[in-house]
This record gives sequence, C-alpha cells and structure tokens, in this order.
Amino acid sequence: MNGALRELMDPRGTPQIGARALAPRLDTLAGKTIGLLDNGKPNFNLFLVDLAQLLRAQCPTVRIVERMKPIVPRPVPKEMLAELAASCDAVVTGLGD
Repeated sequence: MNGALRELMDPRGTPQIGARALAPRLDTLAGKTIGLLDNGKPNFNLFLVDLAQLLRAQCPTVRIVERMKPIVPRPVPKEMLAELAASCDAVVTGLGD
C-alpha cells in the first residue's frame, strides 16, 4: 500500500425519510412542455420513446424535451434539474432498476 490511505465508502447513500406531497396535476397537456429524463437504465429509453409517441399522438401541441443523465449511478446534475424545472411544465423519469 506504500503508506497510502484507503477509505471505505458506503454505496448506499443517505436515505431521505419523510412524507412528501404529490406534485399538482396539469389541467391539460395542450401547449405544455413535458421533459423526458432518461435515467440510463436498460430499456428505459424504449419506454420514453413509446411515451413520447403516445404524447404526440394524443396531444399534437405538446412539446417534448428529452435529456439523459450523464452518469447512470449518480444523481441528476443540479444544472440539468434547473434547466428542466425552468423549461418544462412536468418531467417524467424513472427510479431504480
């Protein structure tokens, strides 16, 4: 080890426990901007492709913003979240496997 320090890291993260309110529902999708955030998990992109097609077919005036997490096991960068929050009326993403 040549005197180098080794640090054991806990990969589980820090759980955030507590009640959270649901986001308010949109009254309509007409003219709205919907963000589709790909979490990088296998096949999730296929779900988002189908969802985008469904949204466009059922509501032709909806605008879709597509983004992908740059590093799958890491949280979404704050800058990306800020961009989505500023430009979208709602965002769809997935959690876990």
